[in-house]
Amino acid sequence: MSFSSPIVPAIIPQSFADLQNQISKLRGLPEVHVDVVDGVFVSACSWPYSHHESVITSFQLLEPFSLEVDLMVEKPLPAALEWLKAGADQLVFHIETIAPAVLENFVQQHDVTIGVALSSNTSLETLYPYLPFIDYVQLMGIATIGAQGQPFDISVLERISVLRENHPHIPISIDGSVNAETLPQLKNFSLERYIVGSAIMGADNPREAYRTLTALVQS
Repeated sequence: MSFSSPIVPAIIPQSFADLQNQISKLRGLPEVHVDVVDGVFVSACSWPYSHHESVITSFQLLEPFSLEVDLMVEKPLPAALEWLKAGADQLVFHIETIAPAVLENFVQQHDVTIGVALSSNTSLETLYPYLPFIDYVQLMGIATIGAQGQPFDISVLERISVLRENHPHIPISIDGSVNAETLPQLKNFSLERYIVGSAIMGADNPREAYRTLTALVQS
C-alpha cells in the first residue's frame, strides 16, 4: 500500500478552536494525524472528549487532508464509526483496547485503511494475531502515550528490528519523539511513516519544519 507522505504532522486538539488553529498552520500539506484521547485509556483527555462534542463538526476543516485518526480510547469502535463519518481515511487501533476477532470483523465491514499500535510495555508477540488483516503497524517511540514532547524510548529500535525480521512485508509507522535528532537513526530502518508532533507543531513555522524533516528522511 502507499501513503501520502513519509512525514505526517500530529496534533492533539484540546478544543474545536484549538483544532482550527493547529490545522491553519498545516494548510497545503498532504496529511494530518489526529490523536484522540478519552482520559480513560490514558490519563490525558483531548477534544472531542474534553468538550463532549461531535467529531462530525470537523469534516469540512479536515477534508483537504488525508486524515489518520489515532484512537487512544477505551471504547474504540464507537469512536471509529464517528470518525469514519467525519472523513477518516486511516484509523489506528491500540491492541490493548480491542481483541483480534473484533477488529477483524470491523475490517471486513468497513472500507478504510487500518493500523494497529501497541504501547512499549506490551509484548510484541501480542501484535502478531492482528497482522493477517491490518494494513500497517504503528510502534511507539515514547514510553507514555497521549502527550507530545516526551523523551525518545530507545527500546523501540529493537522492536522495529524484531518486527522487520519476523514480518518484513508489514509497513511500519513510528509515533513519538520523532525529530531531527532521532530521524537519522530511525531512517536506517526505512520505515514507511514517521508521525511527528512537537517537532512540527512546536516550530515557529510548522510547514517549513515539515519540509526540513521530509528532506532529512529522504536524504
